[in-house]
Amino acid sequence: MQQTFLGGIRRKLIGSFLIVALIPLLLLAFINKQTTENALTENAKQALSAAAKETANRIDAFIDGNLNSVRVEAILPGLASYLSLTPKQRDDSPEMQLATETLIRLSRKDMLNVISYSLLDLNGKNLLDTDTSNIGKDESVENYFKKPLETGLSYVSGMKLSPTIPDLVTLFFSSLVRNTKGDILGVLRVSYNATVVQQLVTRETERSGTKSFAILLDENNIYLAHSTAPELLFKSIVPLPLNVITQLQKAGHLPNAPIKELATNEPKLKQALDNKQSYLIASLAATENQVNLIAIACLKYKPWSVLFAQPLAVALAPVEKQICDAMFLFAIIASVVTIIAFVIGQLLTKPIIYLTNIVFQFTTGNLDIRAKITSKDEIGQLAKSFNNMALELQTALATLEQRVEERTAELVIAKEKAEKANQKLEQLVNLDGLTQVANRRCFDERLQAEWKRLAREQQPLSLILFDVDKFKSYNDYYGHLGGDDCLIRVAQIVQQTVYRPADLVARYGGEEFSVLLPNTDLAGAIQVAQNIQQAIDKMAIPHAKSDVKNIVTLSIGICSLIPSLDIKPDILISSADQALYNAKETGRNRYCYLLDGEQFFRSR
Repeated sequence: MQQTFLGGIRRKLIGSFLIVALIPLLLLAFINKQTTENALTENAKQALSAAAKETANRIDAFIDGNLNSVRVEAILPGLASYLSLTPKQRDDSPEMQLATETLIRLSRKDMLNVISYSLLDLNGKNLLDTDTSNIGKDESVENYFKKPLETGLSYVSGMKLSPTIPDLVTLFFSSLVRNTKGDILGVLRVSYNATVVQQLVTRETERSGTKSFAILLDENNIYLAHSTAPELLFKSIVPLPLNVITQLQKAGHLPNAPIKELATNEPKLKQALDNKQSYLIASLAATENQVNLIAIACLKYKPWSVLFAQPLAVALAPVEKQICDAMFLFAIIASVVTIIAFVIGQLLTKPIIYLTNIVFQFTTGNLDIRAKITSKDEIGQLAKSFNNMALELQTALATLEQRVEERTAELVIAKEKAEKANQKLEQLVNLDGLTQVANRRCFDERLQAEWKRLAREQQPLSLILFDVDKFKSYNDYYGHLGGDDCLIRVAQIVQQTVYRPADLVARYGGEEFSVLLPNTDLAGAIQVAQNIQQAIDKMAIPHAKSDVKNIVTLSIGICSLIPSLDIKPDILISSADQALYNAKETGRNRYCYLLDGEQFFRSR
């Protein structure tokens, strides 16, 4: 009966071992299949996404480079000189010859892709063009003429079908031509062969995976490029409203073809683009309705979308081979597990099962449990060793928890000290130790940052420089401590007067201070200067040794301009400094401001 009992235990152990071992293998095979499919899909997504983003970046770089180029080319003196002439003076003038040579030279920088360079007057009339057939045409209705005049910025158009040359697609870049005073004289327009953009789209298809293909869509979801189905170019992914089709055909963005030939039917793709999704799985007509994995990336400079797609079956092809290999491996493992389970079932006895249970409970968190030692053989020695190990481990864990708590408390204290030290260091770095306003270092950093920001936004930046009149005499009469007190009072008065958060009051050097006024024109800067003068006069700090007035007064220099990335911000400082010098030279206790870099106006 005992043998029957032990045999029953062995059979149950063998059966349990097989179930525990083989069922997880089946689950593992299933999970592995799902994991592999997910991994392959994710890898394909990453590859397609990387290719889409890289292509979008390449197109953005192309557009950005040409926008910068046309903006720089528009300021070439030969173009402005020609446009500055009256229509009668332009014909056969040296300026006309220079402007023509300039356009020809510019057009040769990329003879493969540049179609023409042209110069338009303020009425949109084509005055000069490297493609002489365009000279005299009225281009005032084109966006590349109107948009720069509206925004003041360089402009890139959408792709247009040429009305005269079959299969030619063009892209236009344009920028305003100004004279030295900043007056707008006309528009420089560059016509590009859009094939260069379409080549950028198809360049990454080999790297993104087998049978992958690339698509470029514009803001109306019209195909601008397709690496495998060029017959879809200038068709929309879904039918467009009739009025939209009419407008696009008039603007050259759709061919004059029957409406049913101007669109495919991809509603899921349209929905994904509208929802700004990064990925989707959908069938496409260009791949015979085969299910595709599609990655989407958006451009920065144009509301266009770059799509890279790959048939899902291609991406998941390795899974089929993996399933066959897994089934073969499963058969081998099942056989080995069965043999091992039978052998172990014959050898193990109840004490092993008991000890295993004790170990299992200990490993799941019951650290107080101990094995009962019922024999002195190897099983008993194993149980004794386990009990000793459990006791040592329990003690070590308790000690470790205490050390972790102590170390955590130390780290919290150290973090608080570091944060306080960083705050003090930041104040020391950016504040003037005497006047407690911003120091010269802080002023220089803020000037650089505001110059770049306002250059992009084309907004004014004003600077006020002022110092205390006859401060040396004040210092000699009242002493250095009195002079320091005077500077502190002046700084705090100005700090209270200049109240906008973006404005910066800084000690520029000695008794000289600066006030940086972002997004402030000359009139606003003059108002701030007047407020400062009134506040100083109201405070009435005595100055017995001043031959200007018996109280402390200020001489103020003002400059205001719209920053440009082509010039350094030092021009703002030097202009304000020159205005300050004029204020001193004309009697002090007044402000002067610079106008057009030539003439100074002042007011008491």
